[in-house]
Amino acid sequence: MSMTSTLRCSLGLFVVLSLCLPHVQAAHLDLGPMLGHVGSNDARIWVKASEASRLGVWIGQEADLADARRVEGPMLDKTEDCNGHIRVDGLKPSTRYHYAMLLDGKPVMSAPYPSFQTAPPDGVSTHLRFAFGSCVGHRSSLAAAAWGQMATDTSLGMLLMLGDNHYADSTDPAIQRAAYYDHRSVAGFRDVTGRTPTLGIWDDHDFGPNNSDRTAEGRMESLATFQSMWANPSYGEPGHPGIYHHFQHGDIAFFMLDDRFYRSPNRSEDRGDKTMLGERQWAWLKAGLKQSTAKLKFIASGSEWQKNGHVDSWTSFRREQRAFFEWIDQEGIEGVILLSGDRHFTGGYQINQRVMEITSGPLGSNNYPTPNLPEMFLNHGVGKLYCVFDVDTRSEVPQVILEVHRAGEGLIDRRDFTMDEINGKARLATLPVPKVSQQLPHESDLPLVHREDFEKGAEAWIPTDSDAWRTMDADGSKVYSLHRQSVYRPRHRSPVNISRLKDVVVGDFDLMARVLTTQRDYGHRDMCLFFGWQDPEHFYYVHLGQEMDDHANQIFIVKEAPRSKISEHTTEGTPWDAQWHTVKISRRVASGSILVFWDDMETPVMTATDRTFGWGQIGLGSFDDTGFWDDVRLYGEVMEAPMP
Repeated sequence: MSMTSTLRCSLGLFVVLSLCLPHVQAAHLDLGPMLGHVGSNDARIWVKASEASRLGVWIGQEADLADARRVEGPMLDKTEDCNGHIRVDGLKPSTRYHYAMLLDGKPVMSAPYPSFQTAPPDGVSTHLRFAFGSCVGHRSSLAAAAWGQMATDTSLGMLLMLGDNHYADSTDPAIQRAAYYDHRSVAGFRDVTGRTPTLGIWDDHDFGPNNSDRTAEGRMESLATFQSMWANPSYGEPGHPGIYHHFQHGDIAFFMLDDRFYRSPNRSEDRGDKTMLGERQWAWLKAGLKQSTAKLKFIASGSEWQKNGHVDSWTSFRREQRAFFEWIDQEGIEGVILLSGDRHFTGGYQINQRVMEITSGPLGSNNYPTPNLPEMFLNHGVGKLYCVFDVDTRSEVPQVILEVHRAGEGLIDRRDFTMDEINGKARLATLPVPKVSQQLPHESDLPLVHREDFEKGAEAWIPTDSDAWRTMDADGSKVYSLHRQSVYRPRHRSPVNISRLKDVVVGDFDLMARVLTTQRDYGHRDMCLFFGWQDPEHFYYVHLGQEMDDHANQIFIVKEAPRSKISEHTTEGTPWDAQWHTVKISRRVASGSILVFWDDMETPVMTATDRTFGWGQIGLGSFDDTGFWDDVRLYGEVMEAPMP
């Protein structure tokens, strides 16, 4: 009997049994099939069943499965919510196979059957087009357009998901699975992943809460859920759990990293042991790169590698970041291309004029466009975005082409790279960097609300005394000058020199600015930043005083009374001189966290915890001194001021 006849008989028997035993609920496919890793001799396939059942597959080279063989897989039981994956061995390299899933030995798919092509043997020259992206959004509908467009490209040989593959923001398995199921139910996603090998790593939102790290409660539960939901070739190493893994496609190597399971908190002090990957994963990566003879080596991380990133990136791990780039140079590792996600825009960098990085996304999340950054040669911040690398190693010199796709528009950018550019022997032309980006690193995971360089005046600001403030030329550009003592006198003892940003109310925010004091040198020489401003009797401010005491170099609250210190930690004083300095306030309302940074954006100089004011305006000024402000950047969540 042919394979086709067997399938028909099986289906007919299933119908008869169903009629005879109406109380028996036969399992069917809820989700999938989703292809996972496909090597040269094996393949993995993930599904979710409606009921506990045994997973199996018919697989063969004929489109009607006439030559198919049956492979038995694992039980899909209730403990894993009836989802899991099967591994099929004994396949031939560079060969197309068709397949149909079985549950309890019964077919649960009908023709036409999906197919895939196995990888070439390791080391063999090849041609591969692979897509990669991140940040699918909080709801499945947000990425539907991107998946629909990707589904039209039947030339894709692989899909890499680089983190934020859902936004559960939890380590609870039930919450994570629900988020996975929502996104995997989209028709375009099911179409793409049913025929395209799909592999994933995580970042913060699909590992745990926002910006989460190794301290997250339930990280082992997150790992177990990830392992059941992704049909990757491996997860960590024996005796060392994680999601990192390596695989080869001909002479193209992929190193997929775990940037959360062993990660130190972003804001922890680096005493030589702060780490993104952990010692064991670093050793694994370096050994793999040294041993690899692949012409191209793609290294994927959920977090951005580039040096001017925000706090939840490799920028917060500068020692490891710097050491890795130095190691690549010292060892002469060539053909390295870094892949990343997380940032809700698509960008390209040539780090240290040596190593190329491509950040891809967002597939569905809101855009967070960024100004051009140092070392950046590509910048797209509008629409639902994903990238495709087209790599052909069959010629003497590999051909490497990058495509940027926008949902609804198709291909919007195409760049081809020489191996000299990839290996840092030729410099890529970078984008012009605005002055504000040269002065201030991009240090926030919140959207940009307002950027100010005062080149067109200060119409966006409300001073308490307009005669005390003006824009003027200084150090080759316009600055906002607090040039005289204000006549403003508040009802309670608090600063008198204040200028607030008009019509912008924020809850969570990151505020950055450059500041220079023009005041004579004395103990209470100061400049101030204001936030949570609701009215002259309700606000916070940071006093950057030259010497510290209970009334200087502290974080204060004004609440219908003279200012009161709320700092938990501060320094002996702010080292004012005749130079410009960068300051930053980071505020998170839910936790009450207030962090103040001075030049060094990694270690706060002041901290406080207070939840009194959950919203307000921001401002610049001083208690009663003079100075210049410039290059202001406010990131945050804009909100309406509550009605009184």
